[in-house]
Amino acid sequence: MKHDDFLPRTLSLQHRLRFLTAKFLTKSTQCLLVCLGVAMVCPVMVTAAEPPSDSVAIGSVAISTEFPGGNALVESNEEGTVHVAPDLRGDSPWFYWYFEATAKQPGRVKFVFPEEVIGFKNGAIGLQGPAVSHDNGQTWRWMGTEQVEGSSFYYDFAESGERVQLAVTIPYVESNYVEFMKLNADNPHLKPSVLTKSRHGRDVELLQIGEPGSQVTPVLVTARHHATESIASYVLEGFLQAAMSDLPDGAEFRKRFVLFAVPFVDKDGVEEGDQGKNRKPHDHNRDYGENSIYPEVQAIKELDETHDFLFAVDFHCPTLVMPDHQVMYFVGAKQNPQYNFENVTEFARGIKQGLPENAPAGPMVWLRDETEESPKSSRYFGFQEGTIMSATLEIPFAPPGRATEADSCRQYGEVILKAWVNTHFRAPDGKP
Repeated sequence: MKHDDFLPRTLSLQHRLRFLTAKFLTKSTQCLLVCLGVAMVCPVMVTAAEPPSDSVAIGSVAISTEFPGGNALVESNEEGTVHVAPDLRGDSPWFYWYFEATAKQPGRVKFVFPEEVIGFKNGAIGLQGPAVSHDNGQTWRWMGTEQVEGSSFYYDFAESGERVQLAVTIPYVESNYVEFMKLNADNPHLKPSVLTKSRHGRDVELLQIGEPGSQVTPVLVTARHHATESIASYVLEGFLQAAMSDLPDGAEFRKRFVLFAVPFVDKDGVEEGDQGKNRKPHDHNRDYGENSIYPEVQAIKELDETHDFLFAVDFHCPTLVMPDHQVMYFVGAKQNPQYNFENVTEFARGIKQGLPENAPAGPMVWLRDETEESPKSSRYFGFQEGTIMSATLEIPFAPPGRATEADSCRQYGEVILKAWVNTHFRAPDGKP
């Protein structure tokens, strides 16, 4: 084994040389003193020793959240350790955080979160560790769990000025959507527009794929009713890409359906890095009652009045570490619309058959008997007259051993579109 096999890989060349020199001198001195019968309390032994071979240099960082989607409450930032928590901003407890760390000196920095978050031990770090980006958020990967220690994880900074972005999930904000739209700017099947303005004056995007017609059924898909649920956005991207493609499934979809998509229902929450879930007095997915308080939801209801959606699917992500939430699953009202359970079950079966082996398990069908309309999106549309299918599809953040990075999630979206085209949806009795 090489002499430096035990050395931390993040140490600079200068630090490594110092470390090895000290290690060599210490061992040589020990041998000499033992041979001469000299007591081991010799001052040379005390002063010559450098840190033991399993130690690492201690780093320090500056923390920033001044970018779209940023969120962190820094409780303390000392050399080698940063205590940080999700910034709730006056809303209900949840687990979302996303910050940038810039090294002021190289070495290891430990990021410590509260031991319990929304009732779960170690509930601020997902089951594949945090997400990390080394290129200012352009690409991301899951860090893995080797650097996770309970409610904390560490990162080894190689040099001063090194900058990384770290997050509980792989973020998806407006800039990601803009890149997606650039890739499809010349697609003749895609029509972008603005649904409405958010409370803070942002454009809330609306996409149309395909054309209305007497033999074409209107479909609504939505995402980010809860701002934190970014993995769902990558799945939605894949679904939209397949729907506008000239491949057989895309062409067949547009022959039978016209698709309307709202990628960011809580646009302000996404860009400002809010938790979104359980927002006070209620979140966007609890706003489908008689008097909606959010302009996005009110605009969606008005869009339904114009187009009379017969299908509505809302893309979500569940909680972070709950065991039951490490799979894909559908929720909604079992018998509203009339054949909702049958339709969702066949749809889910088609998705499961098309998913690769490394995809999250499912989708499970966890629809429930509900006799009264509730202010959730899937329930609202499920109780509208003539609706054929209405459900929420939950995609897990990072289940162990399963792929949920951006490209994989886009692939799952393509599978979902294919399954849609091949599902034999049953309309309510008395409807064509």
